[in-house]
Amino acid sequence: RKLRRQTKKSSKSMTNEGRWHEQRTAGVSFISGAVAGGVVKTCTAPLSRSTILLQTAQSEIFASSVKKQKFVNSYSSFMKQSFGYLGSVYTSDGLLSFWKGNGASILQKMATTGSNYMIYDRLKIVLRPIWASETDVGFSARLFAGVLSGAFNITVAYPLDLARTNIASIPAGAKRSQWAGIANTLSMLRATHGQWFLTRGLLCTQICQGLNVGLHFGVYETMALTRNIFFDPKQNTDKQRAPRTSFLHSCLCGSVAGLIASTITQPLDLIRRRQQIAGNPAGDKVFLQVAIDIARRDGIGALYRGIIPELIKVVLFPASGVNFFVYEFVRQDIFGERTGVR
Repeated sequence: RKLRRQTKKSSKSMTNEGRWHEQRTAGVSFISGAVAGGVVKTCTAPLSRSTILLQTAQSEIFASSVKKQKFVNSYSSFMKQSFGYLGSVYTSDGLLSFWKGNGASILQKMATTGSNYMIYDRLKIVLRPIWASETDVGFSARLFAGVLSGAFNITVAYPLDLARTNIASIPAGAKRSQWAGIANTLSMLRATHGQWFLTRGLLCTQICQGLNVGLHFGVYETMALTRNIFFDPKQNTDKQRAPRTSFLHSCLCGSVAGLIASTITQPLDLIRRRQQIAGNPAGDKVFLQVAIDIARRDGIGALYRGIIPELIKVVLFPASGVNFFVYEFVRQDIFGERTGVR
């Protein structure tokens, strides 16, 4: 009897310890992701707002930024229009205007990034049946886990994303009135579009952000785990111990992941931003119809408006690589959490 009691107590203790470890791991992943998201978003705020300004600017205003409109569809003219428009924003509102909407952006980014890492780590284990092998998660499982995580988290944080887009898209020279903060912005959106205002652009955002997060995680981790021989042949290759990636290789893998993800999802990102803007008729249409309308009116290239600052952010900065590096640093070096499946 004593042996049975001791066995039960031991089993119960191990179960409680396992649950506590799972909860701690999830909490560490969330906090580490939130810190990484907040740090990167603050540093890249001007580039993020530049992307939104270019995506949501009216065609007439965008084109008028360059006086000579020869070779309108050429790459050089597109570059001139982009930098010309951003220059007009700088002249009208000053340098600090490129951080407009950063409060909502940081809150949204910290919440979604932290939750993305936490849910993504759990989903990889749930998706074990589609792993490449017994010990290798594989690109497909990473991609699928990232897509589900990204789509779910942006849905939860969508009010912040909606407010941030409207605050950041205020055109140059606009008066600071009802768009001063998150609450006022959401209130104005509700007054303009009714109780269903939170659904404007939601489906396109779920697809866009889900695919974006999935590609980032899938490409980054797949590349990061193949670095061992080239970058550090002596480092630990046990995937269950999740060795931390060096800063150099984090930047390299993050740049490639960001380049692929941003290039593929840029048209969807532009469409969802258009749908989110208060008063924009695009919000009342299916996103595929919005894409057709833009392509017919301004050409296929118009769907990639804003891609320049976005690629500068993810490739040259590089935001994606720094995000992953900060996450791994906080998780492993500060909290000492080195277990996990990669």
